[in-house]
Amino acid sequence: MIAILVVYRCRNCDSQNIIKNGHNASGSQQYVCKDCGKRGVLETENVVTPRRKRNRFCLLIMNDQSLRGVEHTFGVSRPTLVSC
Repeated sequence: MIAILVVYRCRNCDSQNIIKNGHNASGSQQYVCKDCGKRGVLETENVVTPRRKRNRFCLLIMNDQSLRGVEHTFGVSRPTLVSC
């Protein structure tokens, strides 16, 4: 059996003296640093919002990518792409 030790550090003061502090509304684990008092999520997720996704495929269309290719890549319909 292989055991992996993960050491979390505070983003603010780089201390290892942190404890769990419940969950936020989206279900992510919250932590609090005992040294500086900073609270929050240690590992943030890279979330692609619908607006960022729309900007991405609009950019592809403006750079002469075919509508069919963009439609297939992003899984959206052609009317959605045309409204861009």
